Amino acid sequence: MNNLEGKVVFITGASSGIGEACAEIFAKEKSNLILSARRIERLNSLANNLEKAHGIKVKCLNLDVRDFDQVKDIIDSLDNNWKKIDVLVNNAALFAPLPEQKCTDIDVETWDKVMAVNLRGPFLMVKHAAPHMIAQGYGKIINIGSGTALRGIPWFLHYVTSKGGITGMTRALARELGEH
Repeated sequence: MNNLEGKVVFITGASSGIGEACAEIFAKEKSNLILSARRIERLNSLANNLEKAHGIKVKCLNLDVRDFDQVKDIIDSLDNNWKKIDVLVNNAALFAPLPEQKCTDIDVETWDKVMAVNLRGPFLMVKHAAPHMIAQGYGKIINIGSGTALRGIPWFLHYVTSKGGITGMTRALARELGEH
């Protein structure tokens, strides 16, 4: 990787899986971490382990990426306290708790919840973090997608659709924010 020592990396959905693995990779590169999830207990344990193993600073946040005000307030307060966000990793997503279902059996509430976490969440994070990155003259945004959007797996229409949306959003953001 490029020199990431001392960079501030904000990872959503960091309490397990891909988010936890990202935290470990960035910690090995000596990046300071802002880890968020809705399961704060797991984050605190991960943070303690990473701080001890790599000599970095880790801040843990209980964050619901669907909540406009909460995302805005956290991003704005981080700018004041941590002074920057160098890398944003939009990883928070709903998948594991979703049962396989026919498209006709997915209820509207579940559909909306998946779209809110998997698409609205990354949108809100970018909406509020990008201005800070532009102002500081540096920033990287990593959106975690899925190969399911290309394959179109059955019985997970909501998840597959949301990850297809992430692919489109990432392409559009690259064209819009790339110059920065």
